[in-house]
Amino acid sequence: MHGISVVIPTCGRPAPLQRALAAVRAQTLAPLEIIVVDDAPSPEAAVPGDAVAAPARLIANPRARRPSAARNAGAALAGGEWLAFLDDDDEWLPDYLASAAALFAAAPLDALCTDLVYRYDDGSERPGKRAPDELVTDEFLLRNPGLIGSNVIVRRATYAALGGFDESLRTSEDIDFGLRLSLHPGLRYAPLHQPLVRHYQHQQDRLCTRRGDAMRDGVRRFYALHGARMNAAQRDSYRVAVRQLWGVDEFGRDVEDSENAVHTKDTMGNEG
Repeated sequence: MHGISVVIPTCGRPAPLQRALAAVRAQTLAPLEIIVVDDAPSPEAAVPGDAVAAPARLIANPRARRPSAARNAGAALAGGEWLAFLDDDDEWLPDYLASAAALFAAAPLDALCTDLVYRYDDGSERPGKRAPDELVTDEFLLRNPGLIGSNVIVRRATYAALGGFDESLRTSEDIDFGLRLSLHPGLRYAPLHQPLVRHYQHQQDRLCTRRGDAMRDGVRRFYALHGARMNAAQRDSYRVAVRQLWGVDEFGRDVEDSENAVHTKDTMGNEG
């Protein structure tokens, strides 16, 4: 195994970023490198240079502003055989990289995904989504079965073959990435059924806000990309899901609130 490169996209969240960096530095297996990609909208909002200490390095996102582009910018500079992504508002438990490396050493794989732990603003935790046992295209068409921007590690060559995360998506990019992984010929995937990623269910600013512009754009673009793959029943299910979760239809237009609307970050797995 030739090392794991860690890529952390960040945008205007200095305290969570420091928590994420601390979690990477606390790993029982040190990564090959840590690349922090600042997606700040202006120089005034940029991460101060002294906020990211060696061995981590800080770069400004030179691509379109959004998480997919930031991840791709970091991946383009990575030298490891493996790419491990961590959103700035999540954190890894100490054995995350070591457990992943052990699985990679035991079997020839191209990607893995781990189970999640949900952490809430009051400090409580509960088990989160389990990593999918298999990457099934039909599951990603309707929901996120458990692959997000913080619990997937992928071979760098596989990531390049896929073209990385889709930069046209402001949200739903993790669902799209999992879907495209599921379609990749000969992909060797395994779940790591250990809860090694703490996924924060916070109420601070994020992209996946009900009826927010980013969420509208993500739903609309995801449907434009993958609606043709859906059969009639799947299109109906997708339409119901995004109406209940995000208050929009499949084209990103407002719909009436449902009594059963869900407002949690984790349900569809969108990040921000």
